[in-house]
Amino acid sequence: MSLEEPSSPAEPPPLEYEPLGNTAQHTDPAIDPSLQVRPCRIEGESKHQMRDETLTPDTKLAYETSHRLKMVLLAIFSLGLFMDIIGFSVFFILVGPTATDLGIPLSEQTWVITSYGVTFAAFLLFWGRVSDLYSPKPVFVFGFVGLGFTNLVISFLMEPYSFYIIRAVSGICGACLIPSSYRLIVALFRKDELSFAFSVYGISGAIANAAGLILGGAVLMIPGHGQMIGWRWHFRIIAALILPAALLAWYLIPNAAGSASSVHSKWKRMDLVGVLLILAATLLLILGLTLGASHGFDRPAFYVPTVIACLLYPVFIFWERRRPAAYALIPSHTWKYQNFSLWIVMALLNYAWWAMEYVPHAETYIQVHGEEPIIAALRVLPQGLTSFASSFFLVMFPKFSLRARIPVSIGLIGGIVAYALFILGGARTGRYYWGLTFPGSIIGATAMNIVFNCTNVGAITAVPSSEAGVAGAITQTAMQVGSIIGLSVQAGLLTVFPDAYHDIRNTRISWYFVVGWIAVWLLMFMIFFRRPKHQVTGGVAFH
Repeated sequence: MSLEEPSSPAEPPPLEYEPLGNTAQHTDPAIDPSLQVRPCRIEGESKHQMRDETLTPDTKLAYETSHRLKMVLLAIFSLGLFMDIIGFSVFFILVGPTATDLGIPLSEQTWVITSYGVTFAAFLLFWGRVSDLYSPKPVFVFGFVGLGFTNLVISFLMEPYSFYIIRAVSGICGACLIPSSYRLIVALFRKDELSFAFSVYGISGAIANAAGLILGGAVLMIPGHGQMIGWRWHFRIIAALILPAALLAWYLIPNAAGSASSVHSKWKRMDLVGVLLILAATLLLILGLTLGASHGFDRPAFYVPTVIACLLYPVFIFWERRRPAAYALIPSHTWKYQNFSLWIVMALLNYAWWAMEYVPHAETYIQVHGEEPIIAALRVLPQGLTSFASSFFLVMFPKFSLRARIPVSIGLIGGIVAYALFILGGARTGRYYWGLTFPGSIIGATAMNIVFNCTNVGAITAVPSSEAGVAGAITQTAMQVGSIIGLSVQAGLLTVFPDAYHDIRNTRISWYFVVGWIAVWLLMFMIFFRRPKHQVTGGVAFH
């Protein structure tokens, strides 16, 4: 089957797809393996330039969507990731003022952040499965609208428990955005465009890390009391940005197809038992770690939910192994895709690297050195700007992220060098900041942004597009769980000596832990990473 030569080189020709075999009963290859596709050749290309395409509705959508619309939609998807990440990073600055205004005691202040993070991480896989089986468009729009309205409601709350509850609902809505975005990006962009698309998508995360700190410092400068106090304006600003973008998304996003199987088959493939098991296990694990960091790791509040979570994970694995691949939340073959399991383990480090240096730096500058929050935010701004700049390099050279062995190895070494400089700098100001902390920020942000991007691209391009939603959810869940684990361990290490941040030895011990963590991950990556023979997107070789 060949395609007509396009009349204009600027517009790729529409693709036709023709399944082979009996399609009377099933149209989903996951259900009926007899469904096959033929490789096609685009006329006008040389024999050496001929490329094989998987001719599915998603592939057709990628060729029919204009470049301009793709860029607009990519900006909307990136805004979703930006809002998810800024929901965490802004509270590195806002947690104290918010807790004071709502009357939250010191032992419970961690819930200002984790009331969002617990449900966010727990529901990622659920929404990933929904995005894969059904159209990801309504999942994305529902999440965006819900996130906007819950942020608006939070801005008017006056007591802590309603704050925790609505923040938790906000986390459920925020969890819709990432897996549905992954699924939509894979559907809308051709396989040769995916590395570019995910690099641009990753830029928003780099910007959000720095912008959250700056926004947090800026809103605290707004004068006012009660309903006009600074931290409330953060939620109102976020709602004002999200709600118009959600309306735009509803009108512009095309309907990317989910599974083509019947409604009854989709319901069976939803794997509600698996969803509930992994949701409960993740929820209890993060809850236990958070309570341990707040009240101590020798309390039942820590070890009871943690032990139950550790029991539920094997039950989940056993359940998934017994189900047919087409009906499992995470089919056992998913872990057999080349390097996918390695990328998920690598993802545990990504957010943790940033969080475990952001929090001690910001808190030390504010609590110990008495600096204003906006000044503390400006001190860590170079990391966000450098990540932003390195992301542009990754956009210019998208294949850099696909040849991961050298970039990731160098990036992890850079992460170790950065923490070594942080340890020597000791979160001090003056010449220690400019001579040690500042160059460490530049080196570390550049290096770990490359690792972050390679992890995202590597994990998503390792699986077929039909599994992109769940694969993206697994990746993000690993990043969130890794961050919670890192912050919980750090919270315990900050109490080795009295006075927490006022004794720099506590911070340095926690940073030595990070150095060891990175070194182990570097060794693991160098041993287990295999150069991909091909990467799968949409079921085709991605060379």
